Amino acid sequence: MSAQKFWEPFEHSIDGFDELVELINKVAITSEKKGRRFAWRGQVNADWPLHSSLYRKFLAGKSKAPDEMEMQRKEGEILANLHRWGLHSPMGRGRLSILNQLAMLQHYGAPTRLVDISFNAWVGVFFAVEKMIYNGVEQFSNADGRIFLVDITDKLINEDNLLREWEDDLHRPWKINNPKIEAKQLHLWETSYFAWKPSSVDQRIFAQNGGFLMGGVPATKKIGNNSFQVPKGTNLSKDGHWKIDELRKFSSLALRPHKFDPNVGAPPVNPVYTFRIKSTLKLEIRRKLENIFGYNHSTIYPDYSGFAGFGIPDMN
Repeated sequence: MSAQKFWEPFEHSIDGFDELVELINKVAITSEKKGRRFAWRGQVNADWPLHSSLYRKFLAGKSKAPDEMEMQRKEGEILANLHRWGLHSPMGRGRLSILNQLAMLQHYGAPTRLVDISFNAWVGVFFAVEKMIYNGVEQFSNADGRIFLVDITDKLINEDNLLREWEDDLHRPWKINNPKIEAKQLHLWETSYFAWKPSSVDQRIFAQNGGFLMGGVPATKKIGNNSFQVPKGTNLSKDGHWKIDELRKFSSLALRPHKFDPNVGAPPVNPVYTFRIKSTLKLEIRRKLENIFGYNHSTIYPDYSGFAGFGIPDMN
């Protein structure tokens, strides 16, 4: 399902490389002046939802999006199979934490609830404009790209005294009925999101300055006196809110889109901003990214699986 109707009321269209430079500079100024921290995500097709790979697998061919219980059940099955294969404890590395198991699965293309992000703005741009080839044929060259700018202020588990323990947990800390989770934390799991910056032991994570977003399937649980709701547009009284089943078809995380305006006073609470890059700009931006930063498939995917996917694209 196209997510155009969901993102369009909040998006800003990028009309050239110079505008990208200006945008990223404004974000840097906003981060410094207002004490905000952001992560970036690029998608080569602006009409795609923002879904984790596991969520997409669940949703394929179904009319109703999965809830958190379904996600956790399938996630548990995948992790149990990983253990049966003995891959939860790689030779010489000891047993991997659950988050590191999921990160490895994500790296090799298995479905997980993790959503890839970068802490480098230009890497995020690369993913929005990258050249995708399948069976020798370029894909999505005529599709606009999309950049997501996600406010992760106070969302990075590495910098939280309680949540940093998740990184080394050998059990899923977000599993429902897990006694280690406080009621407030479980509540936030389904009405908010978290970010994780793993250690750079993996070449690809290091090259991409990568990390992940994660969280529960959006739910209409109350936060204080307010329910988690996402408006359909910038005029709340006129546009109304998305129903939860509709929202889940557009995002597998509890994100609230906002219009990007660096000149406003107090920033909204953990907003997500979105920018559309016209398809006609993709080639120009790719060339500039390579000429200025050296970004191409070989530097963004510097491993054997990257070469397998992008190193021999023209062979049929």
